[in-house]
Amino acid sequence: MDLHQLQAFDQVIQQKSFSKAARRLGISQPTISLRIQALEQELGDTLFVRGGKQLQLTQLGRNFIPYALQALTAMTSGLQVAQDTIQGRKGQFMLATLPALTTSFFAATLARLRHAHPALDIAVHTGHTQQIVEMLHDGLVELGLVVGPFFSPAMVPILQLKEPLMVIAHASHPLAKKERVTLDDLQTASNPFFQIDWSLEARYWQRNVQSTRLANIEVPPHTAYELLMSGIGTALLTHSFAHHGIQAGNLVELPVDDLPALQRECVLIRHEREASLSLAANDFIRILREETLLL
Repeated sequence: MDLHQLQAFDQVIQQKSFSKAARRLGISQPTISLRIQALEQELGDTLFVRGGKQLQLTQLGRNFIPYALQALTAMTSGLQVAQDTIQGRKGQFMLATLPALTTSFFAATLARLRHAHPALDIAVHTGHTQQIVEMLHDGLVELGLVVGPFFSPAMVPILQLKEPLMVIAHASHPLAKKERVTLDDLQTASNPFFQIDWSLEARYWQRNVQSTRLANIEVPPHTAYELLMSGIGTALLTHSFAHHGIQAGNLVELPVDDLPALQRECVLIRHEREASLSLAANDFIRILREETLLL
């Protein structure tokens, strides 16, 4: 039996007429009669009493009703889920990222993706670069976001994102009062200058800021942000990390003399076998590109 046969049976019961059921389904009366006959052939007996003034169900017809409705509901729901999945409205989208990349533009991208696909299940896994590559190899995630420059066999770069780095301090920090800040100021008055592993170039530049008198402190970006928000030290942060603090007036960008054009680069990657990405993945890429253009 198929969906059309079950729909015909359901409408004949509801309308109590073959002709009315046919009009409701937008088909001819002979077509709906043929569908009912085909269903009866599969069941092995008649569903309706023929020849009476009023349409009546046989014992088989009455007993078959709950099962027919249950099957019709399951098939209709299944078809809807299939269509939603094909069109990206339902299903599951899984991606992986480094913890340091789960910042404002990433969160904003997920929020917009959720708004566009409210029925879509979204799962974000975090790990270091090799773990993300392994998740892509195993097919556990569709996309991965890692720090660039990046190369790995079988991994295909989709989107390259570059974000400028700036020296940040709390608005109450002594260096925030200066019109210009020198490298010597950062060395002597940062108290302390937090080292963050953003990139090779940033690492080399930060070594020049290391104090000769005090121990160096290397921390993750999230930790540096929290310390700066509490009024302690200075650090090299991306705009996305410092955005909320700057917007609230708690953090400020220091005007550092001769600061090179340092950047944090990240790369969105997929496995080479995933030549055709899901609609949700393509929407994520589009939204991520739009969000990073605002940086």
